[in-house]
Amino acid sequence: MDMSDSKATMFVFAGNNGSGKSTIRNLIIDRIGINVNIDPDALARRINPLQPEKARVSAGKEAIRLARECIKTKREFSIETTLSGGYAIKLMQAAKANQFQISMFYVGLGDPNLNIERVAIRVRNGGHYIPSEDIMYRHHTSLQNLLDYMDLVNELYVIDNSTLDGKIVLEAANGKLKNKIEPLPTWVVPIRNKLQTTP
Repeated sequence: MDMSDSKATMFVFAGNNGSGKSTIRNLIIDRIGINVNIDPDALARRINPLQPEKARVSAGKEAIRLARECIKTKREFSIETTLSGGYAIKLMQAAKANQFQISMFYVGLGDPNLNIERVAIRVRNGGHYIPSEDIMYRHHTSLQNLLDYMDLVNELYVIDNSTLDGKIVLEAANGKLKNKIEPLPTWVVPIRNKLQTTP
């Protein structure tokens, strides 16, 4: 990861619920030392420790406010997102317009049933619940949004976490493929294909 560029960087940790992006994010932010880490789930727990799910809307609004403040002041920050809705994309567009570099770590499992299982395990350990139908829906919309908005991303690291070892299976820079493993996990093939067709 080239950190020599003088531009501020927006780090995006993306992927469906249960993919393990929070764990991977914690490892990476410790290593590269990002000071502002915007996590709507953590904000919800702070707003309503007993029932954080009831604070999701407030936490989402606060996350957007914090991110916009970082963009305005050109301060490096990270966000975590399923990338299935529009808010992260809008923030990326705003950051890009304000001369930010965007580095994305996209974490996937390939099988949404595995995401559902991992969320169930998380709930048993005291974590927050996500309805299975939401996970199934996000499985498709998250990847589609990555494909549709890949031009916003300067550095892309695709991580397959299906075996919980968080392997980087593909790297790209400014829409061009840099490295990939063979054989690629099936779910990563559309990302590779999109990169290969990028002018």
